[in-house]
Amino acid sequence: MKIFNRIRIVSACILISIVSLSGCQKDLLDQQPLTDLSEGSFWSSEGDAMLALTGIYNGSSVGSGNNSGNELLILSSMTDDSDYKNSKVGLIYSGYVISSDTQVAGSIWQRGYRTIFKVNYFLANVDKVKMDAVKKAQVIAEAKFLRAFEYWQLAMYYGGVPLVKQVLTVDESNNQVRATLAEVTDFAKTELLAAVKDLPTTRPASEKGRILKAAALAVKGRLELMDKKWGDAVKTYKDIIDLNEHIIDPRYKAIFEERGENSKEVILSTSFIAGLFGNTKHQRNYTPDVYGGYQETNVYEELISSYLMKDGLPIETSPLYDAANPFANRDPRLYATVFLPEYTVFNGKKFTKANSAIGSLVGATGYGWKKYVTEGYSGDMGSSGDDVIHIRYPEVLLSYLEAKIENNEAITQALLDETINKVRGRAEVGMPNVTETDRTKLREIVRLERRIEFALEKDIRYMDIRRWGIWFNVIEQQFHGMKLTNDPATYTGAKVELTGKYRGHLLTINKKGSHKLGWALLPIPLTEIQLNPKLIQNPDN
Repeated sequence: MKIFNRIRIVSACILISIVSLSGCQKDLLDQQPLTDLSEGSFWSSEGDAMLALTGIYNGSSVGSGNNSGNELLILSSMTDDSDYKNSKVGLIYSGYVISSDTQVAGSIWQRGYRTIFKVNYFLANVDKVKMDAVKKAQVIAEAKFLRAFEYWQLAMYYGGVPLVKQVLTVDESNNQVRATLAEVTDFAKTELLAAVKDLPTTRPASEKGRILKAAALAVKGRLELMDKKWGDAVKTYKDIIDLNEHIIDPRYKAIFEERGENSKEVILSTSFIAGLFGNTKHQRNYTPDVYGGYQETNVYEELISSYLMKDGLPIETSPLYDAANPFANRDPRLYATVFLPEYTVFNGKKFTKANSAIGSLVGATGYGWKKYVTEGYSGDMGSSGDDVIHIRYPEVLLSYLEAKIENNEAITQALLDETINKVRGRAEVGMPNVTETDRTKLREIVRLERRIEFALEKDIRYMDIRRWGIWFNVIEQQFHGMKLTNDPATYTGAKVELTGKYRGHLLTINKKGSHKLGWALLPIPLTEIQLNPKLIQNPDN
């Protein structure tokens, strides 16, 4: 593990690039130059505590100082939904997700432990500060949440990791061993439970971005699903529902744009400010080339084909499906999520096969990622004000239903109407109600619903296929792009599928035979093992 001594931790806490919490007023930074701050004088006021907390937020996985580099781009390529624009197995799996990779495997680990170390230092010193007891309990709860969130991410990506609960000496830092996965998740769940009692259910607009009670419960629920603690997950998600604070927004597309950032559907998000501390990804990286963006990731046909028809039936069985017009009468979330060739009109220009980058980008599929792209956006594409959403209320409802199914609890129409049908029934979507109560069939319906509702959202598909134990099976396949021809035997414009479900569709990346089972986990960064040989590498890495 990298060495983070006390001086470096203090510096990381106070040398911040944005003050995003209402408690950290601008005059705090004006009163005393940051270079004059010392450990001896720092922990003396409520303002000091709030400044240090801001530093933790900012550098954490939910902070505006974190734009996540290439993480979302590369990790979405480790699912069956989309792939990188220059995609090839060698680049993704030999260039990024290997032990020497610093942009994904390395950055997640280092950011996680930087935050954990800062929280440990904060908790060791915050009691020196004289401030209102209720406020102090709340900031302690926020710090514990941020530490637990990092442990959730580390556990999801790497499995069991070193469990650091206090400030370490240099020697201690470089002699840590990996805890078991259960030890890590149990600690995170305990911390989240402790945080819940001191976190508010809601906050004023001036405190936007600070942690809410539902966020702590929702991360605890994720951990319980990962641990298959179904009964615990049922209770946790019901506790969120009973808060009566979050809703299913009648809108869908707007939630992922700046205009929807105050939706009560959002439970946890990272706030960005256009032109100041902006989102570098949404408008620039995901906008197709033809509209001035980088088109960094491209959607597979495998995801497109999974979207149901408007009557709630799959394309294979619905009378509404027309092979000559394959995107008509589909689940409206498809139109909000994907640029569809020969169908989507954006900024007055149709997205077509000719301008979809097929032939010019290795990973082009004919489809583009629309979910986070704002039509009519005229600002700096590399610094937009779009928040990054981590948790939405639909996840609570669908996870609650999943936990009920797996816990062998009664499945009634009332339960379906309270959960999955609320998600599908939002005004902008209006998909038919689910009436299936057979547990086996309903499990597959819920899994599909999660894929559609959270398509291309951070962590969720990767998290789901990992915890369901299907990651290897769904990733080990030939992937496809849009349909190019009805006569694949004579088509010469590109390589296309000759038979089967995707006959005539573009052949994109073939991942058959390119994976090992152990790659479902990220490798421990090589630099960490070099510093601390007691860290055991994950299998197959």
